[in-house]
Amino acid sequence: KKIIGWVCTYVPEEIFYAAGLHPFRILGKKAETTQADAYLYSNICSFARSCLEEGFQEYSNLLDGFVAVNTCDHIRRLYDVWKGYLPATLTHIISLPHKVSDSSISFFTRQLARLKEKLEITFSLTIPEESLKEAISLYNANRSLMRELYELRKAPSPPISGSEVMEVILAGMVLPKDKHNTMLQNLLVELKNKPSPADADGKPRIMVSGSELDEADYIRTIEDLGGMVVTDDLCNGTRYFWNLVDEDQSPLEALARRYLAKAPCARMNPPQERMEFIRGLIQDFKVEGVVYETLKFCDLYGEDYPILKENLNELQVPVVALDREYHSGGVGQTKTRVQAFLETLEG
Repeated sequence: KKIIGWVCTYVPEEIFYAAGLHPFRILGKKAETTQADAYLYSNICSFARSCLEEGFQEYSNLLDGFVAVNTCDHIRRLYDVWKGYLPATLTHIISLPHKVSDSSISFFTRQLARLKEKLEITFSLTIPEESLKEAISLYNANRSLMRELYELRKAPSPPISGSEVMEVILAGMVLPKDKHNTMLQNLLVELKNKPSPADADGKPRIMVSGSELDEADYIRTIEDLGGMVVTDDLCNGTRYFWNLVDEDQSPLEALARRYLAKAPCARMNPPQERMEFIRGLIQDFKVEGVVYETLKFCDLYGEDYPILKENLNELQVPVVALDREYHSGGVGQTKTRVQAFLETLEG
């Protein structure tokens, strides 16, 4: 199949799937971003740099299309450079409103209609409404299975670690959804028959929140130090799958409503809706402490932290804020601060 790379969880993968295309999450893996540094400003975050570097090194020969959202200035600049210097049959950016209202949903529905039309023209195909409905049903099944997986993490001793859960989610962002659904079903059967790990008893229950994070090793570091990561507020976590698409509505409008009103990231207004979602996670998963990680130069989550901290203070839930680069730089400092934070919680 032709492969469409996407950035940001506000991109509706269902439209690609309905078109017979394969949606593929863009992730950066290169430790050095020498080539990307020549094309992006020095204050662009390391996630955008890594994605562009991977684009130059690997994705330029793999992808037939690249779709982004104007989530932040960093992703917008990434899109501009990608469109100008990396060959792809299709490049497209979706305009995303900052709030949820009847007018913004109507606007976003038109944005998705433009994307659909562009795919049809570019690849000489037709995306029938029935195919959109089938794709929505398949993706909803995946989201429901992921919610079922997270339900298991509410147990006093979850049968799966936070780092393993992130690996499961990342796999679903690149695998065909039907295959990922089968693997998830098998995993859930295995986990439900698995004895509860005794070594999890008494560990502080941690939620991880903040900027783009797709390193399972980052979560594993927290767990190796004695924390038990039971949930998250991350793009590669709850924000990706938490809400379903209404299968009784017109497909494009239903997709627009779901993606615009899903578990919000820090770009969305008002912030109270995001805080209510986080409060719900804290209560449902019995969270005892929050690790808040922010990529260097990430203005959205840098500005979000004081609001989050105020809400956590009301809940009497401690939080530690950690600055980081996209790759596991400064691991020693991270370990020291996380270990001190966990010791405080245990005390």
